[in-house]
Amino acid sequence: MSIFGVSFFQLKISQMKTRDAQRKSDVELVGRALNAYFSDYKIYPEATVDGEIKSCGYMAVQTCPWGGGPLIDAVNVTYLKVLPVDPQAYKGLKYIYSITPERTTYKICITLEYTGDKDYKKDIQCNWYV
Repeated sequence: MSIFGVSFFQLKISQMKTRDAQRKSDVELVGRALNAYFSDYKIYPEATVDGEIKSCGYMAVQTCPWGGGPLIDAVNVTYLKVLPVDPQAYKGLKYIYSITPERTTYKICITLEYTGDKDYKKDIQCNWYV
């Protein structure tokens, strides 16, 4: 393999790792906002069947699309101004929010590109989550 081939391969891996780091950072940010919400209400916001958070708009009863916001409560307290969006949303990659029926535990799933990541999980629904 030529030096160019090795360099190109390493560049691709570096780009994947950078996007994965952004994904992890994004969902950890959302997690902090959700935990603040939980601290106030002892439940997490509802989840839609599409994996979005239901806590936007008037009285916080509308769905918050990824890339939209703000994430608020019924009295208009803002927990997060804008929900992040996957760096490759244009390829159909997105974050998926889910909660337990009691709304006391949540999971935000992402798709990691770099399968060599030490935190990569071989889960059917997602391979990394908070």
